[in-house]
Amino acid sequence: MSDPSKAVFLSYAREDTEAAKRIAEALRGFGVEVWFDQAELHGGDAWDAKIRRQIRECALFVPLVSQQTEERAEGYFRREWKIAIDRTQDMGSSRAFIVPVVIDGTKETGADVPEEFMRYQWTRLSGGAPTPEFVALVKRLLEAPRKPTAQKTEDREQRSEGSQAPRKSGLPGWTWGALAAVVVGIAVTLTVSRKPEVSPAAVPANPAPSSVLPVPARPPAADAKSIAVLPFANLSADKENEFFADGMHDDLITALAKVRDLKVISRTSVLAYRDTASRNLKKIAAELGVATVLEGSVQRAGNRVRLNVQLIDARTDGHLWAETYNKELTDVFTIQAALAEEITTALKASLTAGERTLLARRPTENQVAYDLYLRARVLGQNIGLGSGREAYESVIALYEQAAAADPKFALPHVQASILHGSMYWFGALDATPARRARVEAELAAAVRLAPDTPETYLARGSFEYTCRNDWAQSLVEYRKAEAGLPNDAQLIYRIGIAHRRLGQYAEAQRRFEAAISLNPSDLNGVLTHFDSLLEMRRYRRVVDEIGRFVAMFPTDRRLLTTRLRARYELDDDRPAFLRDMAARPPGTNDPHGLQAAFENAMRTGDLAAAERVLEDPRLPAFGGAGGIVSYPVSMSRAAVAWLRGRPDDARRFADEAIAYFRSRKWAPRQEAAVQMGIAYAEAYAGRHAEALQDARAALADQNTRDVYSGALMQNDYGQILVVCGQRDEAMATLRAYLTGMDVTTTPKEIRFDPIWSRLKDDPRFEEILKSAKPL
Repeated sequence: MSDPSKAVFLSYAREDTEAAKRIAEALRGFGVEVWFDQAELHGGDAWDAKIRRQIRECALFVPLVSQQTEERAEGYFRREWKIAIDRTQDMGSSRAFIVPVVIDGTKETGADVPEEFMRYQWTRLSGGAPTPEFVALVKRLLEAPRKPTAQKTEDREQRSEGSQAPRKSGLPGWTWGALAAVVVGIAVTLTVSRKPEVSPAAVPANPAPSSVLPVPARPPAADAKSIAVLPFANLSADKENEFFADGMHDDLITALAKVRDLKVISRTSVLAYRDTASRNLKKIAAELGVATVLEGSVQRAGNRVRLNVQLIDARTDGHLWAETYNKELTDVFTIQAALAEEITTALKASLTAGERTLLARRPTENQVAYDLYLRARVLGQNIGLGSGREAYESVIALYEQAAAADPKFALPHVQASILHGSMYWFGALDATPARRARVEAELAAAVRLAPDTPETYLARGSFEYTCRNDWAQSLVEYRKAEAGLPNDAQLIYRIGIAHRRLGQYAEAQRRFEAAISLNPSDLNGVLTHFDSLLEMRRYRRVVDEIGRFVAMFPTDRRLLTTRLRARYELDDDRPAFLRDMAARPPGTNDPHGLQAAFENAMRTGDLAAAERVLEDPRLPAFGGAGGIVSYPVSMSRAAVAWLRGRPDDARRFADEAIAYFRSRKWAPRQEAAVQMGIAYAEAYAGRHAEALQDARAALADQNTRDVYSGALMQNDYGQILVVCGQRDEAMATLRAYLTGMDVTTTPKEIRFDPIWSRLKDDPRFEEILKSAKPL
């Protein structure tokens, strides 16, 4: 083996092979060398000698204890245990070597194991399911071995008797959910609270099932025509030119993305590798799933620019090609076109005549306009899901200045139109007629200046999607854009969400996967990808693949939530689910954690606690109908009052909510959601006939607009039916909801939902929940 001093030896009974395999794969997935091969369980002198040598040389010996080892008085694993114990006779007392792992309910007291095993802290991995705590412990012991001493027997037994015992941790629970970050190299201090008798190296004897850690999914094998263009170093004396280096970097990626025969990683995903001194090209290429990497530097002085680039095969560390360009600033577009062509040639990719034409375009002859455009592009990279109006407006202002500097420059109008459209789409930003008018004005300018460019088609598709909500027509425009931008991750993502709006979920998922392969650091794309898998009830895929991205975004609430919900559907461990959901960090729009506290109280059925939270004046409005509108706090107060059997309070709060909904002007996209919100309030107020009429009208309206949001609304409609006492129709709606896309609530969550659970006395309820299948 490559380094015996860092190897882990797994010892197990033949009947526990599958559990051992799961542990081995998890450790290997996080860079730990494991000596385990089920194909070699065949005996013989040579094999016996190999086993003895490995136990003598390994860094850690991990015996798996189970009912199988208890029932077998004889077995080769017992010989392995004895060899390991014999080796400890020559070790210092502080050296960590034996790390016992129990993979079922076997108790430590009276276990048929060597007495020496009782001197160490035991770890419990139910079914051999690896946990972050266990992986972190193994890696820590390999780096700085310390002996995990035993707990008191009564403490071990207390922990082993109750699998739901709360884990004791000096860190918040979400940190455990993010421990994949620890085991791939992010520095996190791991401190486990314990009784004084337990050594600092110990981990909980019975880690909660909530900590089950999937084997991290790796990027697919790299195609020879795949490339990551790393951020260019700025060598200009004037640091103000940093934006210029970034802009040229962005433009080169955009140019290469026009070549269909290449796979080009998006700029968002390469920005993490800006530090040239710490780059490990082979590691970067492996993380991004590419075969080649381009590095470069930019130096701008006066009206001249010097660009040095080198193309490297990361698999062999061999230089494929290098070039230096020293040109006038007016030749920047010529440099980019030549650079894109030479890279394409070096990677042996084909370049069509149409692609050459696109690469040779000169979008502007005005250097001031181009500089402003580059500044806007770079600043726009920072806009995300949580950005406010100011962030959008500052970028739009730069695009407007660029357009003013060169009235023939179409690209600033394209980008401004798209940003205005995003502001119109998100109700909390600016879903007003005035904002839509600005979208149309910028789009009209782009169409007038460059009617047949892929960027203009992209802007047209964005307008159809965000403003007109014509998903089919948006796809028509996006596909025209795709002909010239085949590697644009954001365009591919937009195509995916348009397919999803039309209910074409398989094609949408294919697009989401393609988008994150080009841009794995795009959090919004990652969230959509895994949310979509969750909605299709593909829980195993979520759990198996999400770990790599949790490591990249260890504190993102939505990503952690998706993993917890999928895992709950697989392990049915409600106490662990409730505990870990409560331990998530608050959302960025919930600075005081009040929305999170309300959700946790409702999830656990603590209506009194929920009501106390709702009385806090700092509580922000709730996002309703999938974020299409904001629901006032009075809506939640009406719901809780109804659930607590206080009809007068429910009616008063419901009327406040209805007044809120009717006092505002809503965008067309929001109208059905608002009507459904009114129906909710009417149901809580006891006006059932009105509630049912409005709810049915809202659902019918939404289904004509948007199949995807219509599926979401089925949950709302079903709950209103429950409140109004329409049990049979509620059952039929629940069945339909769990036959299609499960957009908002998973089956096990529905079982304990405070409204849906009012149907639990009907045998059909449980049968419907159990009938939900993956799409």
